[in-house]
Amino acid sequence: MSMRKKTTALILALILSVSMLYGCSKGKSASTDSGTGSTTTSGGNVEITWLVRTDPNMIDWEKDMIKGFQDANKNITVKLTQIPQAEIDQRLTTMISSGKVPDVWSPNWANSGFASYMKMGALMDISSYIERDSANLSTINQQVMDIYKIDGKSYGIPMLAIGSFLFYNKDLFDKAGVSYPPTDWNDNSWNYDAMLEKAKKLTHDVGNADKQVFGVLNSMSPNLQSWGFGGDFFKPEAYTSAVMGEPAVLTNPANKDALQFNVDMIQKYKVAPNQSTVDAVSAVGDPFLTGKVAMVVNGGWGFWVYQPAKFKWGVAPIPYHDGRKVPLFVDPWTISAKSKHPEESWKFIKFLVDPSNGGKKFMEKTSATPADTTLADQWYKQISDKTGMKVEEVKQLNEGAVTNGREADNHLIDKFSVISNTINQTASSLWNGQKTVDDGLKEIDKNLRSLKLQ
Repeated sequence: MSMRKKTTALILALILSVSMLYGCSKGKSASTDSGTGSTTTSGGNVEITWLVRTDPNMIDWEKDMIKGFQDANKNITVKLTQIPQAEIDQRLTTMISSGKVPDVWSPNWANSGFASYMKMGALMDISSYIERDSANLSTINQQVMDIYKIDGKSYGIPMLAIGSFLFYNKDLFDKAGVSYPPTDWNDNSWNYDAMLEKAKKLTHDVGNADKQVFGVLNSMSPNLQSWGFGGDFFKPEAYTSAVMGEPAVLTNPANKDALQFNVDMIQKYKVAPNQSTVDAVSAVGDPFLTGKVAMVVNGGWGFWVYQPAKFKWGVAPIPYHDGRKVPLFVDPWTISAKSKHPEESWKFIKFLVDPSNGGKKFMEKTSATPADTTLADQWYKQISDKTGMKVEEVKQLNEGAVTNGREADNHLIDKFSVISNTINQTASSLWNGQKTVDDGLKEIDKNLRSLKLQ
């Protein structure tokens, strides 16, 4: 072959080689990252998974978040995964063990909570991201931010901070000629005895399923009821170590005071429904919404759960007692420890909590109390419009709930789903009058110790 022909052949080969390379790189060929389920594309495009609990009221907000984020971040696709709350623990455990984890999720949207997934090593330390973007997060309430700071490391960004309250049916109060409770948490006259007296006046026709109205229902768990009296089933270190350890069920006398008061309301004064009655009413609808209960102690989700009520309702503090503490329910967004796309996941979390975008829209959609302080005034006005309460009253109620509050037990103690089930097995027999409080507490203590959660 002549030199000219050799040169021509070489040039043709080079052209063919370049053409083949160009053809291979022209599209966005996607491959799945092993162990995460997240998708990476050759052009720097990634897919992150966002796990949420199934909630038809939230789907519009979720779709809006995904569209808005993807429009602003053309190289990131967000895949939404919805799981019913009752199934999240089991399915998440399987995901974590297999390595196919969601990138962004909230551990408190399961029946367990933050502590359980923290102990599993499933959550990423996002301290460096928080430090880098501190200016974007400076308006989030520092008290609730610190809840997810463990041993100097941060693992979550709060999106909401819900307190606990007493909700009451104004129509039933008016009909019975009973004055409304105050909104000031420091009003010591609003104590459990005062609540009981109102409950007596509001209760009537007990035993007649069609007409009966109970004065009060404490829907809190036995341990959270004990908090209201200054008690606790667990030692302080359980909430910082995430390990239940040795129970304090029998060593804190306030535990008996709290449970005995609730049993007396049910069995002695007949102003509160027993467990069987609660179950029967709940089969028809929420006991408070049905108008069968005049007052209910519940978490602040009542602000939106009770909006469909066909009666006027108000909100008051949980009654005063020495040592009273009330539960806060603070939900964070977290990143999975095994996420292959932490930078993109962090960018998405910032979008979700942005008080001018995701955080604001979440509050407007759910009426959930925002963790971002810049949204507080708008939330006060929003709740005022829905309840007919004064803005100053809503503010006083919320600030008091935070001041008197502490993060819920199921969020801070590992394996709390098992712990809760163990306690509730005995609690039902207490509310139904089948066991004395002394015997019930001994049984709870024995059963908790048998779990050997040291």
